[in-house]
Amino acid sequence: MNAAKEAPLLITAALDAGRTPQVVLSGISERVLKHMEGLVAWLRDPRVGRIVFAKNCGVKISREALLRKASDYGKDLEYIQVSNSMRTITQGKGYGEGDLIRQALEQSEILRSSDDFIKVTGKLYSPRLVDFDVSGKLAVFYRGDVGQSSNAGWIRRKVAPAYRSEMGSRALAFMRRRMRVPWGLVGAVPQGWIDTRFYRVRREFYMDTLIRSHQRVHDALGYTLENAVFDDLNPHDVRLIQSPPVILGTSGTLGTTAGRYDREIQDEAEELAGRLIL
Repeated sequence: MNAAKEAPLLITAALDAGRTPQVVLSGISERVLKHMEGLVAWLRDPRVGRIVFAKNCGVKISREALLRKASDYGKDLEYIQVSNSMRTITQGKGYGEGDLIRQALEQSEILRSSDDFIKVTGKLYSPRLVDFDVSGKLAVFYRGDVGQSSNAGWIRRKVAPAYRSEMGSRALAFMRRRMRVPWGLVGAVPQGWIDTRFYRVRREFYMDTLIRSHQRVHDALGYTLENAVFDDLNPHDVRLIQSPPVILGTSGTLGTTAGRYDREIQDEAEELAGRLIL
């Protein structure tokens, strides 16, 4: 059996961006449609057999519509509704996604019974899963370097390690928010980033290593989920792919679209979106 098919796919969804900062794609109707395009693309993919569709917004949708669509393709779909923390508003979208994954891992029967899983951000689809076979490694990610350290001030470089602890990142965020400390003193100096849109990971490893990474995220300070995951993975022997994964779909953060789904997927997604909202 195909290795990718054995691992369930976790789709993280936010159909309403609410008051989450730094999100361009904010209209609910458009976000629902883009999420359904990604979902339909995965349902049509023979490499994926089980899907966990987890969302953390208050938009009421029809579970039956999702299950019926998955059944049409002979796929096992589990719908998970998780709570949305107010900390997403102050810390950023990376906090919201990490907290969503934490709750999905706690609630999902499919994920609890799986050794590993593939995670993809809602609205997105990749035609290539071959690079995402863990092959004995704990996880497989795409890594990027930021190369900003040399441009940062001496004080920022000194405080950079504080972002690797929850207490330190909270203290720096408090200082900037309440004491009006200049950005040049407390802004993050990321050493690199991990693409968190699409990856494969052993569930046990995620629970041990990455389950709390989002707690340190502060987008306003330049320390994103991608930076936090990079720091937490650094000591571990994980597999890093060399070229960016091929990803189709619309970015909620930037509002930009990479590639386009074919007309059949668009039409099917539009029809599903019309039946989804209650």
